[in-house]
Amino acid sequence: MSWCWFAVLDAMADLSVAESALAAAEATTDAGDTVVLAAWPAARKPVQHAVRMDAQVVDPSGAPAWASLVLVPAGREPLFDDPAVSGALRRVLAGPPPDVVSTFVRDSSHFAGAVTVERQDRRRLQDDPFSRLHPGQVLWVAAGLFGRVPPTPGPVTQRYAGLPWPAAGFA
Repeated sequence: MSWCWFAVLDAMADLSVAESALAAAEATTDAGDTVVLAAWPAARKPVQHAVRMDAQVVDPSGAPAWASLVLVPAGREPLFDDPAVSGALRRVLAGPPPDVVSTFVRDSSHFAGAVTVERQDRRRLQDDPFSRLHPGQVLWVAAGLFGRVPPTPGPVTQRYAGLPWPAAGFA
């Protein structure tokens, strides 16, 4: 399997859920609020609001980083084949590659959001192409969740069998 579950958890209420994760890290918003970002193996869904993410972006020994997080509320997701989603994928491929990028999916045909990770320059996240689809936020993520992934080969923007982009292959 090339995907995993991902969710944003309340820092206080969901700690027991985070303990069962493959990797988890505290994240801080610009307003100073703290949440926990966590990833679990592709098995039973750990929390109701979890989405699928490319598993190769997860690294329990990953360094701290800035992350642009876009989560589209359930029921408001555009189709993954929507021209706006395809345009965002193309903009990601055209720019300097981030340390990590993965889209989120809840089912086989809808875009549920994305995470883009940058360690060197937070300013690069200010114009996250995915935040044009739905408002996102930039978070400072502590060590222990996101690794580095080689740049996504382009120009492919298609997905396979409902997997999050850029996960490749048929299940």
